[in-house]
Amino acid sequence: AKIMHLAAKPIAKVAEARARKSKMAKNKLAAAKKKAEAVANSSEMSEAMKLKAISKAMRGKDASRPGKTYVVSQKGGGTRGGKGIKLVDKREKSDKRATERITKKKKHGKKGGMTGSKRMR
Repeated sequence: AKIMHLAAKPIAKVAEARARKSKMAKNKLAAAKKKAEAVANSSEMSEAMKLKAISKAMRGKDASRPGKTYVVSQKGGGTRGGKGIKLVDKREKSDKRATERITKKKKHGKKGGMTGSKRMR
């Protein structure tokens, strides 16, 4: 089977895939909560062991909502928007990517710079 690009796929198929993904995430979260509750109610474990077991059960089980998908609309209006899809032009999408890059750089700080003997001058 050929692998189609996400933008080339029909929007309904993409929506179905996202729904499946969110459903699985919710199920995993529910199972983790159930396990955590069982651990919390057990009496043979110490408090520290309970905390460790609960944090292990809840690790990576966040059911976060997927953000908006930005699709660059073509001239002639061939692309149609839908739920969770925002139609933008090229400039708008590049501006958004630039702001993301700037915030990421601010978050992590500049790496490298002058080192060694260059710093002494």
